[in-house]
Amino acid sequence: MKTIAELEQEIRDFINNPRKQYLLLQRTAAWNMLCSCLDLIGDTELSVAAYNQTPEPEDSGGKYLLVYGILQTLFLQQDAVRNLCEALELDYKPDPKLTQIREIRHDSIGHPTKRGGGQGRTFNFISRISLGKSGFELMTTYPARQPTLFQRVNIPSLIKTQQEILYRVLSEVLEKLRKEEAEHRAMFKSERLESTFPSVLHYYFEKIYESIHGGKLTEFGLLHVKLIADMIVSFKSQLEKRGIMKVYDSVTYLLALLEYPIEQLSLYFAEPKSSSLNDKSAYIFAFFIEKHIDELKKIAEEIDAKYASEP
Repeated sequence: MKTIAELEQEIRDFINNPRKQYLLLQRTAAWNMLCSCLDLIGDTELSVAAYNQTPEPEDSGGKYLLVYGILQTLFLQQDAVRNLCEALELDYKPDPKLTQIREIRHDSIGHPTKRGGGQGRTFNFISRISLGKSGFELMTTYPARQPTLFQRVNIPSLIKTQQEILYRVLSEVLEKLRKEEAEHRAMFKSERLESTFPSVLHYYFEKIYESIHGGKLTEFGLLHVKLIADMIVSFKSQLEKRGIMKVYDSVTYLLALLEYPIEQLSLYFAEPKSSSLNDKSAYIFAFFIEKHIDELKKIAEEIDAKYASEP
């Protein structure tokens, strides 16, 4: 069985998936809240672990500090999980047992001196003599002639209950993220990005080089530059279809880098007199395009491999 800390890390891995991260970053506030929630879930787990490992304090001040700290930790952890679901736009229904833990925190260390309003007001007291690492007696009094309420707060029990519930919630969040990614990959699993790069691509460049050196008509060179430009358009279309056109910085960079040399090589073949290129610089531009398209093809293969795998 995984721990809450392990679930937090797996959720973090999912939201750092390039496609998911790009979508989340379009909602800056939600992204910032999500990151804060994940940090806090991890931080509060460390706090719970420290509580469990801390020996019973000998003085009352140490006992109060320990109890105040763990109850506030449980409160913060609940908020973090609830806001995590909100940031991911997932439904969250608080378990009644979690609500009860929050009420105990409010009564004992949140707003003990005056809780609620009107006839619903309460005034709460932690019995110092009963106070220890394992819990305390909480006395609740009312402004009207209602009987005083006494309850034993068992902290290890609260921790166990909360961790079981939050484990279930975080497991459901992780499963929903996994299902969403699996459905997206399944949609495009059979449409390989690599297929936009034809097997005769090397032939296109051979003909371009021949045209530059005079072995072929310039119209022949222009034709194959156009085929390459059309291939780039097709590749972009496939990326847009998947919603990942701007997801990978390396792809965005290479596509932007290829625009100018393709444009200038087209001009070189179409209107030689208007072009600033000579045979040598045209060859350099063609070589530049070929090598960077090779890089794009490798990236496409990596993306295809990811789409073919299980999330």
